[in-house]
Amino acid sequence: MKRYFCLIAFIIGLFFCVDINAQKKIEDDMEHNRIMFSGATTSDTYLLEMGYHYMFSNYVGVGGTFGFWKVSSSGGRASGKGWWVDDDYNDPSNVYIKPSVILKSPQLSIFSLYAEPSIMLNVPYQMAYVELTDQFPHCEYERISTNKGQWLALELRAGISADFSSFGITLGYLMSNLDPFSMYRHMSYNGVSFQSFYRKKSFRQGAFISASFYF
Repeated sequence: MKRYFCLIAFIIGLFFCVDINAQKKIEDDMEHNRIMFSGATTSDTYLLEMGYHYMFSNYVGVGGTFGFWKVSSSGGRASGKGWWVDDDYNDPSNVYIKPSVILKSPQLSIFSLYAEPSIMLNVPYQMAYVELTDQFPHCEYERISTNKGQWLALELRAGISADFSSFGITLGYLMSNLDPFSMYRHMSYNGVSFQSFYRKKSFRQGAFISASFYF
């Protein structure tokens, strides 16, 4: 994750190099509360979020989001003699909370640079149902679960924000070390480990878009 920390350092340094007093607003006139709705996608995962940040100034805010992610295509399925993972549970998903800091540059017209480093805290639990296929057409299911694997991930979003009074739109690039198959690889059934069925990918990148409202 050296790229993650280097990019954070670069963006923070860029903001400090800009004269933020050039466009400073009177604090009493600005809206300090910011709510946000966001969607994001990587090559095989999508994320939906809603969040709140308190803006200390036009350039710095602290808060967090509540979100949901799901793998759109797992690319494989754990299986063995007379069983496989049920279709509805083959693509992992989870919910999370994500404390974050918002950093924005002074505006040029309505546009500003945007960065949001964060820590994603997932629910440390995953479950799946195994479908027993050796008694077809009668099917039975067994539940398996685990609390092992990655539940904490780092994420950075960087892009361009356009603000129109009390409304704003942001779009840009994201990168994260979230491994959505981490917990599934710790599962097993009838002595068969899921390790080889679900790929390991500890660096992800994609795009995001969000709408924000200030009040």
